[in-house]
Amino acid sequence: MSGDPDYDAAIDEIRAKANKVQAAMARVRGTGTAGNGAISATVDAAGHLRDLKLPRDAHRLGDRLASLILEAAANAERDAATKSAAAMLPLTEYSRVVEGLKSVRETFGQPAGPTTPLTDAEIEAADDAYFARLNGAAVYDQN
Repeated sequence: MSGDPDYDAAIDEIRAKANKVQAAMARVRGTGTAGNGAISATVDAAGHLRDLKLPRDAHRLGDRLASLILEAAANAERDAATKSAAAMLPLTEYSRVVEGLKSVRETFGQPAGPTTPLTDAEIEAADDAYFARLNGAAVYDQN
């Protein structure tokens, strides 16, 4: 039937895009620094720490060392999130995928989700809240 969409071709096209995105996501590395660049962290697309570089005299940072490591890791996670979003564009901007996801959301009564990315201030506030909870838990665990 000439009026029927070619579902096999559409699925093959989506699969090819997904394979490219998967390969791009595997290459994503986010980097972040803290302490005027003295501490450097690298994470993958999922935010897993892959490398951490400390200065030879890191012990001189004393009590600040842990917070600087966390700051570098958080900066690396933000960088990885930005790069991951860019790597996902072939799928997230592909009309067939967008319409398919919209249809699934409508079918299950799910909200469409955020229409705009978070601002730097919103990301920073979320990071601050996360680290406040983390530090609170660490203090509680020490007692």
